[in-house]
Amino acid sequence: MMKITFLVVLLFVLKNDGRLTRYQRQRHRSFQSFGKFRISPTTGVRIALPTSEQLIWQSQELGVLIHFNMATYLSDDGCTDQIVPKISLFNPYLLNTNNWVQTMVDFGAKYAVLVAKHACGFLMAPSDIKFPMSPSGEIISYNYTVDYSPVQGVDILQDFIQSCEKQQIRTGFYYTVVTNTWLNVDSGFVQNRTLKPGQINITQETYDNIVLKQLRELWTKYGTLDEIWFDGGYTQSLKEPIIALLKELQPQSIAFNGYGVSSNPARWIGTEMGIAPDPNWSTGITNDGGDPNS
Repeated sequence: MMKITFLVVLLFVLKNDGRLTRYQRQRHRSFQSFGKFRISPTTGVRIALPTSEQLIWQSQELGVLIHFNMATYLSDDGCTDQIVPKISLFNPYLLNTNNWVQTMVDFGAKYAVLVAKHACGFLMAPSDIKFPMSPSGEIISYNYTVDYSPVQGVDILQDFIQSCEKQQIRTGFYYTVVTNTWLNVDSGFVQNRTLKPGQINITQETYDNIVLKQLRELWTKYGTLDEIWFDGGYTQSLKEPIIALLKELQPQSIAFNGYGVSSNPARWIGTEMGIAPDPNWSTGITNDGGDPNS
């Protein structure tokens, strides 16, 4: 009787050892692999070859993007028309990240991404970065951050991370590389145009250095990140440095719009409506649209 019971339990375990384990076993079988896809040994067609990180991310199914930043206090999503809101506008007097996370738990979400810096250029965390202005060369601090706002001394990103950890919610940060209205940057480049009130003039080299230093701060101060958002992508001049930085600091992270810089990219579905068009290919070897042959 004991032998029969043991066999039944063993069969149950083998049958229910999870999709990730079965996938990992499958990867060790004999097939011809080309990195992003493999060739089916039965049909000869290309089959997508996701990473284990991508599979774990996808199996979570529900996640949350918290779009809370300077533009929350404007009737404008991202400081268009070179608007630089006064830093005193950012004054969340009822801020409670534990409440955010409880909403996630009630919703059934498994992970959450918080906007660290959006298009305005406002950074939701303290920063030690200094940089030269152009053409004077005067060195100033990156002072468009939460530490210069009415809630000085509050690290919202750290509060968010701690609240999520209590409830076992995976975490990540959104950071737009290609837009910073405060620094007169659009599409990844410092613009040659008349500055509007509140804007600061810098060189392109200075801007690229600021981005890399801010990413290093975000990717070292807050532990392991499960997802990183490059909303709008990245410029070619920053591609190789970002590849190196990701590999060094957060190699396991899923990178939204990270095709070309991350081994675990996730792509935009192609709409802002929250509904993916049909058909839509989950994986593939291109950034947008997916690949119907993979």
